[in-house]
Amino acid sequence: MQDRPWDRDKDYDTLVKWWKEWEFGVVPKECLPPDGIVVESNGVPICAGGLYVCDGTAFGLMEWIVTDKSAQPRMVHECLKLCIDSIMLLAKDKQLKLVYTATKEQALHKRYTKYHNMVLTESNVKTFLRDLDGSYSEDLTWISDDEQIATHNK
Repeated sequence: MQDRPWDRDKDYDTLVKWWKEWEFGVVPKECLPPDGIVVESNGVPICAGGLYVCDGTAFGLMEWIVTDKSAQPRMVHECLKLCIDSIMLLAKDKQLKLVYTATKEQALHKRYTKYHNMVLTESNVKTFLRDLDGSYSEDLTWISDDEQIATHNK
């Protein structure tokens, strides 16, 4: 296994493929953080995740953790551990002191606390977004859950 910085341009097609395999929304490339990690096994990408760095603070946001759905579960497990650990090292290299993340994925809940020393801080979170210039108003499915998508389509 090998980790490397992600390249939004070169890795984007792979991320889109994985998001579609998992029936997640497709994050617009310009909304991905410039910093992220891809983990490969024998040169084949297995998983990835991004790190938003909040300028002027010691706070970062880990987001868009995704895997190749067709990869072997044991390989995915090992690669995810390396990916998330590498994101934490990246955060330390950027002199961050806190890394925040939010997910509804139960498997990640367990992983974060069991393998990555993360602390559950909130249980009933609702997220909000404002499209400042209207350029994303037509399609926010990539950042909305099924319940909100159904509500917006009424």
